Amino acid sequence: MIELLSHFGCDSMVANVARVSYAKEASNYTEEQNAKLITYLYNHKHTSCFRHPQLQFRVRCSLYVERQIFKHQVGISVNSISGRYVDFSDSYYYIDEWRKQSKSSKQGSEGLIDNQAIAHTIQDEVIEFCKERYQQLLNLGVAKEQARSVLPLSLETEFIWTGSFLSFMHLCSLRIKDDVQRETRDVVEQMLSSVKSIKDDPFKHSIKAWGW
Repeated sequence: MIELLSHFGCDSMVANVARVSYAKEASNYTEEQNAKLITYLYNHKHTSCFRHPQLQFRVRCSLYVERQIFKHQVGISVNSISGRYVDFSDSYYYIDEWRKQSKSSKQGSEGLIDNQAIAHTIQDEVIEFCKERYQQLLNLGVAKEQARSVLPLSLETEFIWTGSFLSFMHLCSLRIKDDVQRETRDVVEQMLSSVKSIKDDPFKHSIKAWGW
């Protein structure tokens, strides 16, 4: 689940930040002129101007996808639901198609295994076992912060991601690639799609400059 909670700024903000060096304003130029400037900024690595607009998302995904997204910490703030305080053991990410291990170290998986049904059964059994044991620990009076240690990586978590447009584009550049785990790629692609769907498309030239 991806939800764009808020956004601040637009293409004009990026152009305005760049033009302030010459004591000029983006409003005195046409949209086409500002779009050309944005492309120039990206092509010549003047990316500081893209730090000013901000984006905020609510993301719900598995723990292992969250970890891959959290690797990108520069210029962002993240707050997650905490298993220390709440019982969130009732929601899991269920894999629908099981892929083969890739022979390439740069590609985690490729193609599909033959015994899909068996893999699904194993997944269901493990999740149910962990859920039951977690609840048993709670019933014994064990603190949530310790009981959560028996929960699997398929557990779904929820967090709010806030960062600059530059940080978001950096995330997209690294996580929307063929060698990225599909589940992670799907989440970041949904985040990008939600930005593209903002009314009046305020970041269309900046997104285009970055190749998206």
